[in-house]
Amino acid sequence: MTKSKHNNNNDKWKPVTLEGAFLSSSVGGLIGIEELTDYNLERNNKRDSIITTNVKSVKGKKKIIKDPCSSEWDVTDDTDVEPPAKKSKNKKIKTKSTKKKNEKTEKSTKSKTTDKETDSDTKDNLCLSTEDEVKSTEVNVGAWSSMGVPPVVIKALTDQNFHSPTVIQARTLPAAILGHRDILGAAETGSGKTLAFGIPIIKGILELKSQQMGTLVPKKSVKTSSKNKERNCHKKETGDNNFTKSDSEDDISKSQNCVRVVELDNCQHTPNKPLYALILAPTRELVVQIKQHLIQAAKYTDIKIATVFGGLAAVKQERILNRGPEIVIATPGRLWELIQQGNSHLSQVDSIRYLAIDETDRMLEKGHFQELHDILQKINANPMKLEKRKTFVFSATLTMVHDLPDYLERKKKRHVRSKIYKLTPGQKLQKIIHLLKIRNPKVVDLTKESGTADSLTECRIVCTIDHKDYYLYYFLKRHSGRTLVFCNSIGCVKRLATLLGILECKPLPLHANMQQRQRLKNLERFQADENGLLIATDVAARGLDIPNIEHVIHYQVPRTSESYVHRSGRTARAQKEGITVLMMEPSERENYSKLCRTLGRTQDLPTFPVVDRLLIAIKERVDIARDIDKLELKCRRENTQKSWLRKAIEDMDMAVDDDDVDIDESSTESEEAAALKRQLKAKKHQLQSLLTKVVFPRGFSGKYFDENFGTNIYPDTEKAVEVMRKVIEDVPDQKCSEGSRKRQRSQKPKTSKKLKKV
Repeated sequence: MTKSKHNNNNDKWKPVTLEGAFLSSSVGGLIGIEELTDYNLERNNKRDSIITTNVKSVKGKKKIIKDPCSSEWDVTDDTDVEPPAKKSKNKKIKTKSTKKKNEKTEKSTKSKTTDKETDSDTKDNLCLSTEDEVKSTEVNVGAWSSMGVPPVVIKALTDQNFHSPTVIQARTLPAAILGHRDILGAAETGSGKTLAFGIPIIKGILELKSQQMGTLVPKKSVKTSSKNKERNCHKKETGDNNFTKSDSEDDISKSQNCVRVVELDNCQHTPNKPLYALILAPTRELVVQIKQHLIQAAKYTDIKIATVFGGLAAVKQERILNRGPEIVIATPGRLWELIQQGNSHLSQVDSIRYLAIDETDRMLEKGHFQELHDILQKINANPMKLEKRKTFVFSATLTMVHDLPDYLERKKKRHVRSKIYKLTPGQKLQKIIHLLKIRNPKVVDLTKESGTADSLTECRIVCTIDHKDYYLYYFLKRHSGRTLVFCNSIGCVKRLATLLGILECKPLPLHANMQQRQRLKNLERFQADENGLLIATDVAARGLDIPNIEHVIHYQVPRTSESYVHRSGRTARAQKEGITVLMMEPSERENYSKLCRTLGRTQDLPTFPVVDRLLIAIKERVDIARDIDKLELKCRRENTQKSWLRKAIEDMDMAVDDDDVDIDESSTESEEAAALKRQLKAKKHQLQSLLTKVVFPRGFSGKYFDENFGTNIYPDTEKAVEVMRKVIEDVPDQKCSEGSRKRQRSQKPKTSKKLKKV
């Protein structure tokens, strides 16, 4: 027999007087008691069978609130908080028919499993349920737990199919969690550095929250009071005095959540919710990505995470900060702006317990992110709070040192006693340690001299500056797949986006001058399209984890080796294959040579195979697209001039009839403008007819291919990585054959001379 008591609006709630030693006068600052409203009651009937009564509340928990500074009580409905589900017990119900018995046992087992799943989601349960333990056998739980990772985080990692820690995680997590040390980590791109500093932060916040949580009631007092309360409730509802309840330890542990005692300091207003961790990143997109990773890792906790970055309304971000998130992920510019405006939550930034800086080498470069230095100066001002803080520093190029720029080299040569010098990797790390006031660091450097992943294939295309568009369009049409093109300037991104848009390649631009919403929208579209094309500046170079990027093309040679490593790291992530193509013109030779010296390359990058005869169709299309771009630019200029003239007439309040304006405009429109429009229309029609044809016809003969290249002409038959791998494998054979030919040539004249002597 099951009954449920519904609370009416006319019910009057009165203060509850609880007797027991735990309410002695020694406990101060009592502000509330939570009443348990959902529970199961069991009793024995005359047939010695157990009848379970499930008591639930319709409106949720009732809280009896008392202000410690006054004698008034208040009653509120806690409808926002969902009460945790209770685990059902094994019960044996005797019935006449065996079918009903089997159905009831099946229902009880189903309810037991569902209750276990829901109960494991609560913050008080830090253990994995039985079903999750069976599921997690595929994951190396022992490897995670041996490093100090809490079970709730392991459960979230299981959902993400993170079977075992990566190398950087295995080297840093034990020292960060168990050893409580600061971490300076350097590993290749896509190696899991975000979780390497995210998991210790989540673990530390869980410990801090458990320490600051109110003291729990002793077991004995809770046991007696809760059992008496349940007996009284059941007697009132069922009228049965033969009621018994199990005294298992599990029930006692669950009953501890019935009453919570919270203390206040001197009856003062509670302060703002604490800010435990601050994570800084150089770009807005990286901030959003870090938040997504941490939300997935803290899935089964109550930790709140917020982002702060430019491009969006500051009012909305302040509203989110007022909710008191424990973790704030931000870019330095907007964060320092809100700190200066006196945001109440960010005023605790000097008391944070965890500080993480992603892509640290970029953020601490001289001349970049001046706000970061102001933030560091603020949070390092108090040495007492500095001792409690843990710092995590990560980057793929943390220990990489590139050559000095040309202007610094010239300045160094002019001054004999110049203090300009090239740092060593150790000096670079020491500088970071000094700036961040790191006291107990552990340095983990897993990077190689090349700086790139083993699964990355590197190559180059040497051409003139006018032919770069041809080779880029050739690559896009020849090899399908998700492609990311990098440029050094925003103007180059805009020009390429316009040109490839005319060629119907559907490019998506990404640069700093775009609105933040449009930037995020273009990233989402790029991730959704398996053949997407993203043209970006170095805004997208660092940290972005976009899945399944097959090609990275450097349309312009990057200025530093760090940029090359981070750009190329957008592909070949998590042991997947990828290819990076460096397009180089003669004027970029110097930057290319510096890049090779920094990365320790003694030989040039191999050349990507391109069939020159197939560029004929490519060249024709690109030239027409360039002409269309120029003609459209001229038309836009003329339209702006006309609109300027009309606006000037309106500003001067000149009384001109519309008919006269139309006559004047038609008369002023020159024949050149009409010819320009006709030419533009003809060019668009010509390009449209070309785009309907196949770029690489199937009837093309393979007898006239370039030497040493047997490239298949059919589109989408071979991946670019496979084509380049064949070329790299053929290079040693070619060198060996050339060496044997040289030896044969050197031996032939000697033998001929000997024959003559004989």
